[in-house]
Amino acid sequence: MVAPARAPLRTDRLRAVNEPRAVTVELNESGRMTVGRPDGQTVGKVEAILESWRIDDEWWRQPIARAYMEVMLEGGKRMVLFQDLITGQWFAQMP
Repeated sequence: MVAPARAPLRTDRLRAVNEPRAVTVELNESGRMTVGRPDGQTVGKVEAILESWRIDDEWWRQPIARAYMEVMLEGGKRMVLFQDLITGQWFAQMP
């Protein structure tokens, strides 16, 4: 049997793990992607697409259609981008 924890649970410190954040994705004239924040700040230019996949599902009767890609930004930072194919909105998650 496990003894109960002595410290109370601090629910004010809980947060979603790897929660997607809204981003903008723009293509320049040569087709290179730039990732930005909704406030207009640039996150970085995509140096390489490392992997891509698509998810189509009907989650509790609300369809999900997303195109994912793991990318490497200039400077070596990696992130996962996905586009909601129903709304067209882009999101980023850390891998």
